[in-house]
Amino acid sequence: MILASKAFFLFLLITAVGYQLLRGRTAKYAFLLVASYIFYALCSPWYLWVLLLLTGIDYLAAKMIEDASDERSRRRWLKLSIVSNLGLLAAFKYTGFAYDTGLSLGHWFGYEAAPRSWEILLPLGISFHTFQGISYTVDVYRRQIRAVRSLLDYSLFVAFFPQMAAGPIVRAIEFLPQLVQPPRLSFAQIGDGLHLVARGLFKKLVIADTLDSLFVSLVFADPSSYTPGAIRWAVVAWAVQVYCDFSGYTDIALGTAKWFGFELPANFHLPYLATSITDFWRRWHLSLSTWLRDYLYFPLGGSKGSAARTYFNLMAIFVLCGLWHGATLAWMVYGVYNGVLMSLHRIYDRTVSGMSWFDRWRKTTAWAIVSWAFTFLQLILGLILIRMANWQSGGTIVQSLFDFAPVSLLRKETPSLVPLLIFLGLFGHMAAVVRSRVKVRVPNFEWPQVTATVLAIAGVVVFSPGVGKTFLYIQF
Repeated sequence: MILASKAFFLFLLITAVGYQLLRGRTAKYAFLLVASYIFYALCSPWYLWVLLLLTGIDYLAAKMIEDASDERSRRRWLKLSIVSNLGLLAAFKYTGFAYDTGLSLGHWFGYEAAPRSWEILLPLGISFHTFQGISYTVDVYRRQIRAVRSLLDYSLFVAFFPQMAAGPIVRAIEFLPQLVQPPRLSFAQIGDGLHLVARGLFKKLVIADTLDSLFVSLVFADPSSYTPGAIRWAVVAWAVQVYCDFSGYTDIALGTAKWFGFELPANFHLPYLATSITDFWRRWHLSLSTWLRDYLYFPLGGSKGSAARTYFNLMAIFVLCGLWHGATLAWMVYGVYNGVLMSLHRIYDRTVSGMSWFDRWRKTTAWAIVSWAFTFLQLILGLILIRMANWQSGGTIVQSLFDFAPVSLLRKETPSLVPLLIFLGLFGHMAAVVRSRVKVRVPNFEWPQVTATVLAIAGVVVFSPGVGKTFLYIQF
C-alpha cells in the first residue's frame, strides 16, 4: 500500500475523516496511532513487533536518562537506545552483506562455502524510524528537549504513517511540540496539502515511472546495445527519475500530514541547481544529511581538529551514508566517492579562499555555469554506481559520458518523450531560476484551484491502473 495507490488513498480518506470527526486529544491521537499501526501491518505484517519494541525501549530510555541522578546511568540508558536501534537495523539490513563479504574473503584464502540462498526482508521504514529514535534519546541526553511522559504521544511520533515508509527523518524537537494540542486544520493546509500531493503524484506516476519503464531500465540493463548518445540521455533521465521518485514521495508525505494539521520538514531544496558537491548535500535529502551532521559529524569533532581529522570525519559519515542506503559494495563505493569529493572540495575551497581575483571570478555567471556543469557531472557519475547492473556495464556507461560524438534527438533508440519528461522533471528548478531574477506574482490557492486539484488527484487515483513500481527509497 504505497503512497501513490488507490488502496492508500482509500485508507487516507477513512483515516482523515475519522480523525477530524473525533473530539478530544486522547481519542484523536489513539485513533491516528491505531491507523498508523494498521498501515504498517498491511505493508510489513511480520515486523510490527520491531516498531513496537524500539518504541518501548526509546520511550523508557529517555525517561530514565532524564530522571537519572548520575552521568553513568544516563550514559547507560543512552547506550541501550543506540545499541537497540542500530543492532536491529544491522541485523536486518547487513546480515546478508556480511555473509557475502565473509564468503568472498574465505574464497581468497581457499575456504569454500555455499552461496547465500536466503534473503532477509527489511521491516518497513527501519532505516528512518531507528534514526528518529536515536535522535530523540540523544536530544534528551543533551538536555535539548524534555522526555515525553505520554507513551501515546511518543508512539505517534515514531509511527505517524505519512512519513513512516521513507521519511523525511523527523526529529522529536520538530514534531512533539505539535502534539501538545491537536492542531486545527486550516484552509491553507488543505490547499497546500492538495498542491503537494498532486505534485508528488505527477512526479512519481507521470515522470519517474514513465522514464523508468520507457527508457532507463532498458538502457541500464544492457548499455552495450545502445549508442553513447542514447546512454547519456539515459543517465540524465535516471538522475531526473530518482529525484522525482524520492521528492515525489516527500511531497505526498508532507501533503497528507498537512491534512491532519501537522507540518513535516522539507527534504529537498532544488538539488540540481547545486554548484558544488558541498552545496548539493545541503539541498538533497536534508533530513538525512543534517542528521549525519548533528549526530555523527559534530560528535566526531567536525572540522574543529586537524585537517587530517576533518577529512577522516567526512569520509566516515559518507561511507556510513552509502551503507545506510544499501548493504552492497556499490553503495559503499558511492559513499567513498562522495567522501573523497567532499574532502577535495574542502581542500580546493580553503586553497582559493582569500584570492581577490578568484573571488571576483566566482561571482560571474560564467563561473556559475561551469561550476554547475562540473557538479552535475560529478552527481551523475555517482548515480551510475547505484543503478548499474554490474561493474562492466557501469564502465560502459561511464565511458559513454566522455564520448564526444554529437547527441541526436532524432535517433529512434531515444524515445522523443524522454527529453520532454526530463524537462518536466526539472521544471521546478528552472522556474526557481526565473523567479530569482524576475518578480513573479504567485496567486493564492483558493477554491477554484482547490477544486481543480481535487479533481486531478481523483482522476489519477480512479482512472490510473495502479502503480507497479514502489518508491525507490522504501527499500532503504
